[in-house]
Amino acid sequence: MIDLLIVTGGSKGIGKNIVINSSVSAKKVLAIGSSHSVNDVQDNEGNIFSIKKDISRIENNFEELSKFLNEHKPSSIGVALCASKLGNFGGILEADFEDWENLYKTNVLGNLAILKNILNFANKDSHIRVVFFGGGGAAYGYPEFSGYALSKVAVVRAVENIGIEFKKDYENASIVALAPGAVNTDMLAIVESHGAEIKTRTSIDEPTNFVLSFITDKIPSKKLNGCFIHVRDEVNKYLNEELDENHFKLRRID
Repeated sequence: MIDLLIVTGGSKGIGKNIVINSSVSAKKVLAIGSSHSVNDVQDNEGNIFSIKKDISRIENNFEELSKFLNEHKPSSIGVALCASKLGNFGGILEADFEDWENLYKTNVLGNLAILKNILNFANKDSHIRVVFFGGGGAAYGYPEFSGYALSKVAVVRAVENIGIEFKKDYENASIVALAPGAVNTDMLAIVESHGAEIKTRTSIDEPTNFVLSFITDKIPSKKLNGCFIHVRDEVNKYLNEELDENHFKLRRID
């Protein structure tokens, strides 16, 4: 069990499901969300805390998070960066680049700002496990919502780069980009309403279980540092094989 799990996008969807199922994996949980409903995600023991925050407003400097970390002083931290916006639909001719910029501020920079804040607090030998959600177009092309898909590609490359930095600067840290599959959330309903064909669906418990297993090392988390993983990948099987250097990367080999 880790000391603290921090979840962005913790007021709904996968993020909320992670928060409410984390009691056997984390002593305390901090849910961060832009909606007032993030304050409603509670447990009977009082171990779930919340911060209402639009993480795209990076200029706010996340003072509440810094204060929380300094008060609770966790030595082991799990991080699930789930916060995400979908944005407008349409191809390049319909592109609203201001909308794309706003997507990037949330899906990439806002989540990275949260992680930077955590790393500024942590010691170089702290147990740090980070799952950054990078599905929705990172592995394959989705031309009708390119702004969202491009932001998720940026997530995957950010994870690869940070993974390299972790190897150099943090003895016990690991980060992965996770493609959660098509989970039955409000976001997926919007995608379907625009005519997208969903071939394979994923239970919301699958990405939840992956996150909770990763942060507590029930799977070989350190070996997966910097990788891009689909929730249904047979991780243990792959780790026992000689892999192409592009496997589990943005240049993903299936």
